[in-house]
Amino acid sequence: MDQHPEHMKYLCGIDEAGRGPVFGPMVISLVCGDVDKIVATGAKDSKEMSQSSREISFDKIMKAAELVKFEIISSKEINHLMDSMTLNEIEEKYVLKLLEHSKYPVIVDSFDVNTERCSAKLSQKSGKNVICRHKADRDYKIVSAASVVSKVIREREMDKIRVKHPGIGSGYPSDPYTIEYLLHALDNKINMEDIVRTKWKTFTNALNETRQRRL
Repeated sequence: MDQHPEHMKYLCGIDEAGRGPVFGPMVISLVCGDVDKIVATGAKDSKEMSQSSREISFDKIMKAAELVKFEIISSKEINHLMDSMTLNEIEEKYVLKLLEHSKYPVIVDSFDVNTERCSAKLSQKSGKNVICRHKADRDYKIVSAASVVSKVIREREMDKIRVKHPGIGSGYPSDPYTIEYLLHALDNKINMEDIVRTKWKTFTNALNETRQRRL
């Protein structure tokens, strides 16, 4: 970017939610618009907000932003893509799809440890003005807004999953309810192919534990 992003009135931001869970989708969102209007929505890093405050901020973002787009990548799709791609490559694939809609410079919460490489690759492949930053969801309100959108959409998708799979918890490996449900589902041969990430160590460890108990 020729100008430092803090000094720009109009920007786009991209961030994801659900990169690490063993259950449920990953959601990647693009939010574009007047940064001052986005600041007024109260958006901040979605991990620092309660679910109710995220929902309130989400509604304000949808009204204040010029453009909101998101991609929902199911666990089943992630499993399929990971036969030939890394998780970073999957995220890059969908970020590039979102960049097709951007008309302002874009700040991306970097999925690559090397932010310069991330910026150069996305800019070159998209033909857009892209800058990647670590902790962008904390430091740039336009990315905070994308973080909120992604988190709210993922939670709504998880609510749909919970109708059929009550007790699944948050879907994250750190959640004991999630691990308990995973083991329960494997023990009882419950069909989870559409919602579980079979490439995750959490899943393979649980599968091995279940097999050992059956010996």
